[in-house]
Amino acid sequence: MKIMLLKNLIMVAAFLSFGIAQAQDVSGTVSDASGPLPGASVVIKGTTTGAQTDFDGNYAISGVPEDATLIFSYIGYASQEVPVNGQSTLNITLQEDAQALDEVVIIGYGSTTIKDATGSVTAVKAEDFNGGVIASPEQLIQGKSAGVQISQSSGDLWCRG
Repeated sequence: MKIMLLKNLIMVAAFLSFGIAQAQDVSGTVSDASGPLPGASVVIKGTTTGAQTDFDGNYAISGVPEDATLIFSYIGYASQEVPVNGQSTLNITLQEDAQALDEVVIIGYGSTTIKDATGSVTAVKAEDFNGGVIASPEQLIQGKSAGVQISQSSGDLWCRG
């Protein structure tokens, strides 16, 4: 009886140590050409597990499989996918994505670029438009942006968000 219990304990310990050996902690710094990027996203590809960089651009993720790929992203920068390959420290430098920075945004009182916008910005693409019979342009985007309410009274159009 004691031998059977000891064998079972050894099996459980072996399985636990095998699982721990394949997962590791990964940390590092995310920066650009001018310094650290606070608030950059670091996610394990194919999962929702990730972290955000602190004020100094540092991040740490626990339980990363040795064969995982990390996706580094930040607004206005090109996303970068980096395989872990058993490394515990990954320092990444993101490159600016000029196309994203120069995107024009139409706002309620004019137009601007994304990098100069001071309020919240939501993009609605043609694929996102409502289908079916559309009687007016505002019906194309009705319900496609959280917190925005479109209503029409008389000849005026009102958008509130």
